[in-house]
Amino acid sequence: MSKILVFGSAGKNFKPAIAKAAQINSSPAGPFDALLLLGDAFTHDTPENDIDDLLAGRIEIAFPTYFYSHDHLPVKIRNALESSKNGQICRNLICFGGSGALTTDKGVKIAAVGPGSSIFEIEKLKSQKSVDIFVSAHWPEHITLLSPGATEAVKSVKTDSRITDLVSLLQPRYHFSPGKLFWEREPYRNEGYINLDGGGGERPTKFISLAPLGNPEKSKWFYAFSVSVPYIPLPLPDNATANPYIEGAKLKAAQKPAETRREAIVEDDEDDDEEMIYGSGRRASKRKADDDGDNKFSRRDTKRRGQNSRPQRKPVDASSCFFCLSNPQLAQHFIVSIGEESYVTTAKGPLPKPESKGLACPGHVLIIPLEHQPTVASISDPGTRERLLAEMSKFRARIAEAYAEHGYGAVAFEISRERGIHFHIQVIPVPTEKLDRVEQEFRTAADANGYTIEKHDSKDAESESDGDYFKVYLPDNSSLYVPLSPETRFDLQFGRKVLATVLELPDRVDWRTCAQDEKEEVKDAERFKEVFSKYDFTIEE
Repeated sequence: MSKILVFGSAGKNFKPAIAKAAQINSSPAGPFDALLLLGDAFTHDTPENDIDDLLAGRIEIAFPTYFYSHDHLPVKIRNALESSKNGQICRNLICFGGSGALTTDKGVKIAAVGPGSSIFEIEKLKSQKSVDIFVSAHWPEHITLLSPGATEAVKSVKTDSRITDLVSLLQPRYHFSPGKLFWEREPYRNEGYINLDGGGGERPTKFISLAPLGNPEKSKWFYAFSVSVPYIPLPLPDNATANPYIEGAKLKAAQKPAETRREAIVEDDEDDDEEMIYGSGRRASKRKADDDGDNKFSRRDTKRRGQNSRPQRKPVDASSCFFCLSNPQLAQHFIVSIGEESYVTTAKGPLPKPESKGLACPGHVLIIPLEHQPTVASISDPGTRERLLAEMSKFRARIAEAYAEHGYGAVAFEISRERGIHFHIQVIPVPTEKLDRVEQEFRTAADANGYTIEKHDSKDAESESDGDYFKVYLPDNSSLYVPLSPETRFDLQFGRKVLATVLELPDRVDWRTCAQDEKEEVKDAERFKEVFSKYDFTIEE
């Protein structure tokens, strides 16, 4: 039996939190084997003297204490983590990183997902088995369903669907998240739970949210419990409910509006050859969209389909390509600027929110060549290629200037593949305070996917690249380059997924969940024209 202590967000109260933990540890309730710090263990408001005392060893931490990192860690704590071994910055203080899993000395397995965890980091955790305790910075979507004790205040808490996907697989015994209030949900059943020894059952999960330390409402901010290792099956509690995530998946599938299923831009997964098709009116792919709540990132069952049973794609010519102006079905209300060799449109299902501060529109745009080719290298005329590259680069630079006026930096990416349809570049505004995260998030995601990533300085960033590749244009005019071999199964939503992590918009990874009606699309396009007008070289006198 192992005793665990859990605290809500400490923030500026780190030193008092450690003192309180020592007091509880020495009480009749102790001793404890581990302390888990939820939320912000440190913030920029944490007194610098407290941080200095901690790093100098003047604050004694009585027993192993764990926390996860986040974007607003104080500089001294961040530097200590970078130079630490295995995330231990001083005796008994260990950081999970942005996400991770570990096993305590008593054999308790703990997994954690911090606030800035990328989709790819979360994917890694899905392979973890027999997790006893799961900690997440955000509440899981649907957790309040089927709960008689869920108040309106509880139901209004912001949730994260990625956590739902993960916790549904991990099936932990305890799940803790920080919040503004304390809430302990009735246990819910994990139907079909399988022990490592092969035994089955319905092991329940308890979800508990803890309020911050020192909260003015005096809401409960700590929780103490014991956990048996290995797991010993017990009768289900009388108040146990059915699994809320299964219920949520059913509701989501039943309520999914037809509008979000319209194929305007299709970002295919790694099993498909097609890249993106812009417009509306017909489906570009018959692939299964995992809208039923199952793991959205798992590969198809290749044994069932056969290893070489990929459906043959019909050739797409200019008259049927939704990136070509000659297509009569082109959705023209997205177009915001047309040059000599390329044009600019706003995006269907944009990643940033429509009410983005400063811009007052998402600002997510595409730069598309007028010529129908899968890559720039496919354009036979060298002069046309040169003019196209120069004009697309000029569009990116002017869009970046327009973003900068409103406090954003421009991050652009492109996928060039011979088996693609119509080459294009996506440009997304990123708040200046988040720009430092961009390169590292792309490197982390590339590593998680097994991609090789190279950095090119500004003089090489604009040069034409040979072969298939994925490229990111960074605000400092350098670029990140991922070479793609013909055998590479590349995730075509890679760029969007990474930037969704940077922008902390996990629920906007899939463009279909961000679909707008035509009136909203027209409004956003007109607003972007206003933002871009004084930088648009196509209308300069």
